Amino acid sequence: MNRPSSPAASYLVRLIFPALCIGVAFSTARFIQKPAEKPTPANISAPTPEAVLGHLRLPDTATPTGKLLAAALQKTRTSPSAPENWLLTGNALAQLQRETEAPRFHDAAETAYTEALRLAPKNAAALAGMAWVTGAKHQFDKSIEWGNQALAVDPQCADAFGILGDAALELGDYDLAFEHYQKMMDLRPDLSSWSRGAHLLWLTGETNKAMTLMGKAIAAGAPFAENTAWCRVRMATMLFHQGALPPAADTIRPLLEAGSKNSQLLLLAARIAGARGDFSGAARHFDTLLESGPNQQAYAGLGDLMAAQGNAEAVEEFYLKVQNLHTDHVKDGVHDHGFMAKFLADTDRNLIEALRMAEEHKLTKNVQEADTLAWVYYKNGMLPQAIAAMKTALSQKTPDPEMHYHAGMIASAYGDLTSARKHLKQALAMNPHFSLIQAPLAVKALQQLDSPKSITQADAAGEP
Repeated sequence: MNRPSSPAASYLVRLIFPALCIGVAFSTARFIQKPAEKPTPANISAPTPEAVLGHLRLPDTATPTGKLLAAALQKTRTSPSAPENWLLTGNALAQLQRETEAPRFHDAAETAYTEALRLAPKNAAALAGMAWVTGAKHQFDKSIEWGNQALAVDPQCADAFGILGDAALELGDYDLAFEHYQKMMDLRPDLSSWSRGAHLLWLTGETNKAMTLMGKAIAAGAPFAENTAWCRVRMATMLFHQGALPPAADTIRPLLEAGSKNSQLLLLAARIAGARGDFSGAARHFDTLLESGPNQQAYAGLGDLMAAQGNAEAVEEFYLKVQNLHTDHVKDGVHDHGFMAKFLADTDRNLIEALRMAEEHKLTKNVQEADTLAWVYYKNGMLPQAIAAMKTALSQKTPDPEMHYHAGMIASAYGDLTSARKHLKQALAMNPHFSLIQAPLAVKALQQLDSPKSITQADAAGEP
């Protein structure tokens, strides 16, 4: 990839720059979207912010974030006319959403930030808070608008630059994301800006620089341990993609030993254990996650474990739970179509529905969305569309072995056997255990391509 020529961008690539975690801000909500709220009838009074937050189901107040929220709510009850109290409440709710991934905290944070702005319309921090809320809901046009309003009030608002960078990244404008993150770094070099930059560097193929920068973010730490934990998970994920399974496990071991119940941590721990052949350990991590409530990725992971062990009945049981939970989420007004489209394509279920969901991002420039779109097109036999989407997915040289597996399978189906071999070999070279189910299929496909029969077919087709 050709990096931007601006001084800010080149400065970032040289690693002399910093990071609110990009995954903390958006990764947990990449595909979680809510429909527009229905307007309140004119003859019914809307509930007050105090009433809305008064009915909020609170987390454990013994945790640092729980204590912070309880104190903030007490301040809003004591001095409801002080905008700084509502801002403090919104920030605490935003942190809770990052830690728990519970969508209800998005709406509660929005209520708090909205009240802060009613009391102080030019409060840059509250405007940035609204930019975060709308971005986390995948409403990126609104997030950009709020972020720009924050900068109009305070051109030195580091959080606004970070959130604008997040929106640019999610929309696939990686050069613009570099510019915004560089500005955030210039204003506030810390875990938040460094981790953002590290994730962007990884997405754009700069793995070693990304890992170095994420190491700086981890070393810098943050007021909330959960944010540092997220950075460790991202570092371990980079190592996993490289096939460095023991270092990946070592990176997250302190979090597991401390008893963290972070969902992304447990999902990655299960993935690493499964890749190392420790199926019982993987199952324990999934079960620990499910103690906190139903989780689609955990159910899908357990289904994959059962498939790897040949337990077809249990496979169906867990995969059905994934689908049923998705149905429940849609009824509740929250959907996760990106994950679900890929799940349906991976498991060859309801491919028409997978296509409908994936094509919600039909024109995406986001490499991860494009990868899912290409995979769904392939499974639906739409090869020209799959190839076009795959070009977008591979455009940034993202070091994800599953992307190369998808590219190899698509190229093979299209008859481009040279590209097929290249991408399948690259996927398996990066991490031969990238997926319990898909990695063995990659091995099988490559063996078939290298068989005399495939060579004969390629010669007949005029392939080199």
